[in-house]
Amino acid sequence: MQKIVIDTNVIVSSLIQQGYPYKIINELFIEDRFQLCVSEVLMAEYYEVLSRPKFAKFHDFFTSAEALLVDLVDIENRATK
Repeated sequence: MQKIVIDTNVIVSSLIQQGYPYKIINELFIEDRFQLCVSEVLMAEYYEVLSRPKFAKFHDFFTSAEALLVDLVDIENRATK
């Protein structure tokens, strides 16, 4: 299985619109087509970027971001078992 790191911009885009970044997150990782690779440093970057005030203008952005990050941690944990 191929290992992939998700760029922070892909995560942001997947939360804002239902285009290709959304499909990348939902279809490729959640359906276990690729192995997600994350580190503590990368997760810290995700949290820092996704909590920026400029994203508050998007409906439910912070709630969706938090749920997505929990899912990413779960995916990573499944892959390492």
